[in-house]
Amino acid sequence: MSWYNEKGEMQDVVLSTRVRLARNLNGYPFVSRLSDKQADEIIGKVCAALPDYSCEKFFEGNAYKCRSYMEMHYVSPEFVSGENHRALLSGEGDKVKIMVCEEDHLRIQSILPGFSPKEAFEYASKADDRLSTALDIAFSEKYGYLTQCPTNLGAAMRVSAMLCLPALTMQGAIEAYANAVSKMGITIRGMYGEGSRASGAIYQISNKASLGAGESEIIKLITDAVNKLVQAERNARKNVYDSDKAKVTDRVARDVGILKYANMMSSDEFAGMFADLKLGMYLGITEGLSDVKLSEMLVAVQPATLYMTAQGMESETVRDKARAKFLRDMMKDVKVVGY
Repeated sequence: MSWYNEKGEMQDVVLSTRVRLARNLNGYPFVSRLSDKQADEIIGKVCAALPDYSCEKFFEGNAYKCRSYMEMHYVSPEFVSGENHRALLSGEGDKVKIMVCEEDHLRIQSILPGFSPKEAFEYASKADDRLSTALDIAFSEKYGYLTQCPTNLGAAMRVSAMLCLPALTMQGAIEAYANAVSKMGITIRGMYGEGSRASGAIYQISNKASLGAGESEIIKLITDAVNKLVQAERNARKNVYDSDKAKVTDRVARDVGILKYANMMSSDEFAGMFADLKLGMYLGITEGLSDVKLSEMLVAVQPATLYMTAQGMESETVRDKARAKFLRDMMKDVKVVGY
């Protein structure tokens, strides 16, 4: 099971949690100076250390599949655009994904539904322990784990949460909250992390650096920030609805109508509606939706993921029609209360 088809804590706001550990092997240069032969050696060693994990190599081709993994948040945009030899390992029932030869030799990730940083850390740590036993991991008593980017030194740990904040976005309050959490050592980015834009009122928050902080401190830092944002979004929902119930209800109802009957739908158009559906569900405007159903829809309609489900979807028009049909099927039992 994947993060987008399981129920999690605080899922009314938090779509998923990810814990990522960056590691490098002694005896090899960082990925920016790594030869394909050296990359192949590292991939071979990692796969041998985790024989129960599946391993997919991305040397050439598989562009749509690789991009689909990015849409599922299993790999980064940098992994997709990379030209070096690289691989993705999957284990623990899809709860652990390991990027090999992305920015660092190893990016060990656990991605879980809702907000569960401690559990995600346990999954990532289990894989890290196995790899540390089998491989010679680069570590300094002074700087901690050695990484290509200085901001990842120390624990080399990034904890992030993907949040849907439609009410705060409607209020224009995101910038103020971004400034507030920035002072805590937290950054807010778009849906796909660094360099990406917010889509469908979906934001990713994570710690800025890990040098000088322990794993438990980083988890607490993110937990405090997420708790603040979750409470703020829940309060904002009520304020947005109370200020103009007719307008909010009409907005959600129009989206439901379009999704139930549209013949064509772009991924960007649905992204805007996703936040409205999430908001409408928790305001009691709609029936027949759930957090899991919405997350499944969000992932399934992304361009590369949609392409992977059927042949002949190279055409954007064909994909838009297929996307609309998929959404019509998913929305057929959804109703607007009182209509």
